[in-house]
Amino acid sequence: MNGIGYGNSMFLATHGILSRGGVAPSLLLDTYTNAAVAYSLRKLRTSYAGSAIRVRRSSDNAEQDIAFVGNDLDTSSLLTFCGAGNGFVTTWYDQSGNANNSTQATATSQAQIVSSGALILSTFTSKITTTWTDDSYALTTGISPNTRYLSLNVVNRTATTNDFYSLGTATFGGGANNQTPFYWAATTGNINSYMPTAVTHGTNNTTGAFIVTSEKNASNLKTVYVDGVALATTATESPTAGNNFIYFGRSGNNFITGQLSEYIYWNSDQSANRTGIETNVNTYWNAY
Repeated sequence: MNGIGYGNSMFLATHGILSRGGVAPSLLLDTYTNAAVAYSLRKLRTSYAGSAIRVRRSSDNAEQDIAFVGNDLDTSSLLTFCGAGNGFVTTWYDQSGNANNSTQATATSQAQIVSSGALILSTFTSKITTTWTDDSYALTTGISPNTRYLSLNVVNRTATTNDFYSLGTATFGGGANNQTPFYWAATTGNINSYMPTAVTHGTNNTTGAFIVTSEKNASNLKTVYVDGVALATTATESPTAGNNFIYFGRSGNNFITGQLSEYIYWNSDQSANRTGIETNVNTYWNAY
């Protein structure tokens, strides 16, 4: 839709760009505030004035910020910048208001967003996404994990051997050193939520588009939801003090492999808001 002018408000309303009254609807973080970090290929907060991502093109390794047109990624500028080559994300800009951007300077560890002059689209929904192959990013500032949280991922599992690590520390292996709030096991398809001890919440060996929400509430219960459906709930330990989240897409030597469009982490109890958050996310990304 970028670069196309739509003058008909009915058309805009039908496609979720305007409400029936002609007023732009609230964005996700306008309604559900206080996220710790928020990385996305769509705009998440009305007052956010920065770019979505910074991209490196393969032709000469030049870099450029890519902003939004309306509430969508400026794909026209992205394709113009990358030309006939490939484009890779060097920075995911934090839309939460905390300026906790995540960056990756090593070219071989950057997620890809343009391939041979074409946008990378979800294998399952045709929505824009990024492809990760053992890639990861470092946060500007480590986040001290709370005992309550909500971790939301918009992912495409393209093979049953894929890993997903959304937010993690430098050390992997379970126990007190591993604070990862979300992990999708490579070999068994188990969906786990570490905080800090590994707890298996279910098995899903299928490929597809998924919204995966990992939640820990005020009752110290941890639940993983896939497309809004709870897999299991269990009581778990509290996180170990001093083990901050410092990576996006990595826990120790384990990295994201697959496709990812959006990641948001609230370092507080969001159990009352989870359904509304998931509905907003699914309305945009059509994951289920």
